[in-house]
This record gives sequence, C-alpha cells and structure tokens, in this order.
Amino acid sequence: MSAELYGSPIAEAWRRLGHRGQAVSVESSRRTDGPDAGSRRIRVVNGDLELEILPDRGLDLGQFRVAGVPLAWTSPTGFPPVPADPDGRGWLRAFGGGLLTTCGLLSFGAPSIDQGESHPLHGRYSSLAAQVTRAEVTESEVVVEGVTREVEVFGTHLELRRRIVSPIGSRLVRVEDAVVNRGAKGVEPMVLYHLNLGWPLVDEGTVLTSPATEVRPRDAEAERGLATWERFPAPAPLYPEQVFQHELPERSDVEVTVESARGVALRIGFDTAQLGAMFQWRVAEEDGHVVLGIEPATAPTILGRADARARGLLRPLAPGARLDLAVEIEVTATA
Repeated sequence: MSAELYGSPIAEAWRRLGHRGQAVSVESSRRTDGPDAGSRRIRVVNGDLELEILPDRGLDLGQFRVAGVPLAWTSPTGFPPVPADPDGRGWLRAFGGGLLTTCGLLSFGAPSIDQGESHPLHGRYSSLAAQVTRAEVTESEVVVEGVTREVEVFGTHLELRRRIVSPIGSRLVRVEDAVVNRGAKGVEPMVLYHLNLGWPLVDEGTVLTSPATEVRPRDAEAERGLATWERFPAPAPLYPEQVFQHELPERSDVEVTVESARGVALRIGFDTAQLGAMFQWRVAEEDGHVVLGIEPATAPTILGRADARARGLLRPLAPGARLDLAVEIEVTATA
C-alpha cells in the first residue's frame, strides 16, 4: 500500500499544498524562558504526528502527540540541565521524561562504582549535548541526525550517531543509533532506552502486552504488583514505583503493545539480538506520576555497571568497532 497524507497519495498531496510545511515540517528553535531557557528544540510535524527532539539531551525525544493526543509522560521537573550531584542522583532532579530518555553510554540503573570509577544513576548521556548534522523533509520521510560524544581525556571516547526517522504520512518514529568506540582501548558500553508513556494512554485498565517468557519483580514493592503487571492500576495518592524485568526470546524482532481502556494504542518494536533485556517501570501516583516506562536494554540488570560486570553481562567494543541499536514507536489507534 502506498503511503498517504490526509487520505491522498503523497505525490498528490504535494501538488495540493502551497508549501509542504503546511503538513510536514522540521523546525529548530531555542527556549527563552523557564528552567530550560537557552536549550535547543527541534519540532517535527508529520501530518497529525508532532514530535519534540532535544539536541541538548543527546537528541532524546520530548513531547509526542498524534491527532492532538499526548502520549509521552513528562515530569514536573521539565528539562533543565542535569546537575552533577555528588550522590549521583542529579538525574532525578532533571528527569523530564519525554518519549525517550537514553541511559548510558557506560552505565544505566543504580549508581555504582566500577573499577574505581563512579557512575551516576542511569549514566551521563542525558547531560550531553548533540551536534545536529541533518534536519530535513525529503520526498518520503522526515529525518533528524546528529552526533553525541561521551569522552574523557586519556579515557573513554564513545560516539553515538543517531538517526531519527518518521516516514511521511505515518504515525511511526524510528530511532537508529550507532555507538562507535573512537578511543584507543576497548570499552564495554551499556545502553537503555527509557520510553515513558503517560495519560491518557496510561490510566486505570491500560493493558501491556509483552513478548516475555517470564516476568520477575525487582524488589518487594514490585512483588506486591506482580500478579497484575500487565494491567495498569487505579492511580492513588501514594504509589511506590514498581519495576519488573521481562525475560525475552533470543535474537528475535519483538513488539510490545500498550492499549488504554478508551482505545488509544501504541506499539514498540526492537530486535533482541541488539537489545536483549527489557524492564517495565510503573508509577500510579496522582498529581504528576501516572507513568508507564518500557525500557529495552543491552544488559539484563537494573543495578548498575558494577553489577553488570560482576555477572559477566558487559559486551566489549574494540577500538573502531560499532554497536548498532534501534527502537521504533508507532501509534496504532487514537480512539
């Protein structure tokens, strides 16, 4: 089936528009007020899909709407610069959520000390600014590309080359990453894609369908919710976060679906040959924290880099080598 834009073949739609920007565009701007004043934004419009891209957070994804329906959860902090706190938890003071927060490139999960080096909560990627190398509308897709580096003199030099694509007329966003070791020594990257979904997609009765062969709780709080991991609970004044680990089939293209009781639905796809682990994070707390996180990852631990090393979960990346990763998000129904 050929792609369409508002019910017409794309070639025909182009002939009807005075300017293609009426229906499809990519625009750069800079915030002038608030805690994130001065930060860059890229706004993608693709028919009824709207996506916010955050260059000063490594080209992570912020607000995401389709047909006017907000689908990503954004936190009360907004997207200010990530503070370098000595307790390693500055990430929480600037975790804006959004459709995608990338965790890594050397660690994700709990703060830890690995071989004498301190790694903060979920790594440093959120504090790194990208160099945007491309932002344009082609005949068939909207494309934004850029490069983000996690680098230290005499130390690690990892480069993440990101390509964000949305085919024209679709409700799909694909993030394609190449993690390249530009350093002189081998390194073991760790990457987790923290996908954050919110109301009205996420509410009481929202159903999560997972390809997991087994679902395990992280701790006692998650144990209490294990029997209903696939169905989102009713929000309450207080609701401790719950994290579940999903055991995935090996080397397989998998899909996770999320569907609300009102019919809003979304799917997330990735390859377990690249991202062999997945975590589910949920909080059903009124006044700001009604959120469902789907988190594909390169290693099956959420306890940080030291735990990954102790369990033999780190993958070596030789000098000059690259690790290819990708995840896609598609809205399948807006009710």
